[in-house]
Amino acid sequence: MEKLRKRFTLHEMVLAGAFLLIFLIGACSNENFLSIRNILSLFQQMSEMGIMAMGLTIVIITGGMDLSAGTTMGLCAVTSGLCLTKGLGVVPSLIISLGVAVLCGAMNAVLVAIIRIPPMIATLGTQMFFLGAALVLSKGNSISGIPESFYFLGQAKIFGMPLQMLLLFGLAIFLMIMLRNTVTGQHIYAIGNNMKAALFSGIRTKHVLFYSYIMCSVMCCIAGNIQVSRVATARADMGSAFLMTCISAVVLGGTSINGGNGGIVGTVVGIMIFAMIGNIMNLVGISSFWQQLATGSILVLVVVFNRMIEMQKYKVKSRKV
Repeated sequence: MEKLRKRFTLHEMVLAGAFLLIFLIGACSNENFLSIRNILSLFQQMSEMGIMAMGLTIVIITGGMDLSAGTTMGLCAVTSGLCLTKGLGVVPSLIISLGVAVLCGAMNAVLVAIIRIPPMIATLGTQMFFLGAALVLSKGNSISGIPESFYFLGQAKIFGMPLQMLLLFGLAIFLMIMLRNTVTGQHIYAIGNNMKAALFSGIRTKHVLFYSYIMCSVMCCIAGNIQVSRVATARADMGSAFLMTCISAVVLGGTSINGGNGGIVGTVVGIMIFAMIGNIMNLVGISSFWQQLATGSILVLVVVFNRMIEMQKYKVKSRKV
């Protein structure tokens, strides 16, 4: 136990224990849970939320928040859907959609880093703005008639594995390397720990915040296009239902809501926990209303648990002083 405590934090051990417990509950509750088909379906369904959650992780580590992530996803989905149905090719449509994502991220960064509006307030405003823009573009309707050439992103399989699952883990590896082994990654953590100290140490905080919010929007764009490809439809509200689950997964994965601490691995595990809970409830026939209750309950418990750990650390430091 002492070796485990030295190697892993208390939160990491609790997270691993929760994952194993839910996995065992799923295995015992329904014989189809461990089937290859169900596991691949689980990864296929969690990929969009996982990619969005990883983007949110970067912003939250800086001490910020992006409440517009869901509507950014919807706006990018509507943009690519309109481009595809108007006859543009797959590549130009994706480029235009990515361009919209960069503009969304830049708008958030301007409000947060330059005008210095608190991130919650700034992104709450842009959340409504992006949703309104998506509704205007789509005229409040679903966009159907997506060409089959675009289906590969959300329906193709490589060696029997869904392409979006491979994208999820590929992006996770990329972001892990970026956060742990690059100067930009270290600056992201430094800003989250102490913005003023980071500024006085020579870190170009505005540039790093621009990078973080744009990266988050790009990840939302990727998730949105995957969903458009998977369901062959684009809607303005596509990502709205994902937001709270993604934030919950980020916090459950050990990323501090105050910034400066966290990582991609914990976020992926957090998303997998929520995906397994939903999958188990679907297999045993439990209503989706109870799934929302379970998600909210887990988030409250995690926030309380994290707060207790922080208070305990503060007491230990106070005693040493």
